[in-house]
Amino acid sequence: MKRTALLAALFLLFNACGSNEPQVEPNGGEPTDPNGPVVQPSEPLPGLPESTAGFDSWLKMNAEPIPPKPADPHRGTKDVFINQTREAIAPGGENQYPYPDGTIIVKSAVPPGKDFVGLVAVMTKKKGTNPNHNDWEFIEYLRDNADSSFRKAFEGRLCENCHVKAADTDYSFTVLE
Repeated sequence: MKRTALLAALFLLFNACGSNEPQVEPNGGEPTDPNGPVVQPSEPLPGLPESTAGFDSWLKMNAEPIPPKPADPHRGTKDVFINQTREAIAPGGENQYPYPDGTIIVKSAVPPGKDFVGLVAVMTKKKGTNPNHNDWEFIEYLRDNADSSFRKAFEGRLCENCHVKAADTDYSFTVLE
């Protein structure tokens, strides 16, 4: 038994040392690239739609984390990501609206006093989905701790009533910086 465990450990060590492939941390952490930045997981976070997989590797719209605001329905420190390139949504550095069909914007928030993402709000632009709100579908997901799955918390009219205030920037409060 000990010999099998030793051989397995040597095999893993040998294969990991000479490889440029992403390696998974033994403690269940995120995969890392031995040559530099973190490699984003290809699976969505538990409870989130497949379309959000790896959202934190998408183009980040805000230059600095967005701090909590008193009346903000998305409580916490936020980052906003979009599945488009800078050139597609801001050619020549100038934000262009409306965003293309198929755009997905994800806002993630770390709740006050916590150290994990507890809120993910997803805006998905699908032609014909919601003509009254420029074809955006709005869904917010919440979770209570880092080990739990996200659950759908809010969608539809509640979100639309707030985001209509940002109609000039295609219903997104965060613009590419």
